[in-house]
Amino acid sequence: MKKFRNIFFVWGIVTIVYTIWSFSAYYRSESFLFHLSGGLFVSGVLTFAIGMFSHMSATGLFDGFMYGFKRNRRAKLKEIDSDYEEDEEEDPEDRLLRKQSAWSWVYVGVGSTVLSFLIALI
Repeated sequence: MKKFRNIFFVWGIVTIVYTIWSFSAYYRSESFLFHLSGGLFVSGVLTFAIGMFSHMSATGLFDGFMYGFKRNRRAKLKEIDSDYEEDEEEDPEDRLLRKQSAWSWVYVGVGSTVLSFLIALI
């Protein structure tokens, strides 16, 4: 449960803020469950998006984009300091931990979105 603490913190704040904003700003009188369903949906989609971007980052999708920037940076730093050495690459175990953490965000996002649809059916 400790690894889900940050996820539920973000998820809870977004749900509460959106639900209160929706409840006070909506011009028709709707039930509280209607607004709660909207808050759960918005927070679910947001946590899902964070999880998917984190997963893409952990799997190395952006490594190809970053290679060109690193190559230019390395060339400029070699001009300044000829003894410059590049940092080591990321450890595969660290990347695996980041992937697992990213999936936690995805699971919470999907669960929240499904829960919002179930509440909307009530």
